[in-house]
Amino acid sequence: MEDLICKFVVKDGEVIGESIDVYGDFLIVKIGNDFVGIPTNVITKVEKERIFVKDFDLVKGKEIGKKWIEEKSKPVSLEELEKYGL
Repeated sequence: MEDLICKFVVKDGEVIGESIDVYGDFLIVKIGNDFVGIPTNVITKVEKERIFVKDFDLVKGKEIGKKWIEEKSKPVSLEELEKYGL
């Protein structure tokens, strides 16, 4: 799959947000103040700067976005810091 990060996400002809991560089978998109997981199977086209998507479940998408935030914002352990030489 092509690089899907840092692209504008377009639904129904309008830019709805910007892609920031791929999380399992979901594209994480910053939409306003929310992070939303959009299933990768609703991606219809990928261009150099834009990703086009069809309809998806926004409620479920926000739940996925919350899980992504919880996972990505976990504090780093001392063991992890040591692995990176810090």
